[in-house]
Amino acid sequence: MKVLDLDAVRAFVLVADLCSFTRAADALGTTQSAVSLKLKRLEDRLVFRLLERTPRYVQLSARGEAFLEPARELLEVHDRALA
Repeated sequence: MKVLDLDAVRAFVLVADLCSFTRAADALGTTQSAVSLKLKRLEDRLVFRLLERTPRYVQLSARGEAFLEPARELLEVHDRALA
């Protein structure tokens, strides 16, 4: 059974929205390297790349595009359950 780390999913959504690991880290109150590690572990768990990265830009891969909306829905349901 695959279990997703919700913090990693949240980091992915922020990186996708902000197009930046650094800005996502700032929004999460953590470091860029911590966000990068979360995303690496999430990609390893999913067994596909979510993001295409270079030193100059970050963009969603095709699989990342497909995963983004379900990731948002997962986080919404989780937040509603906690409320």
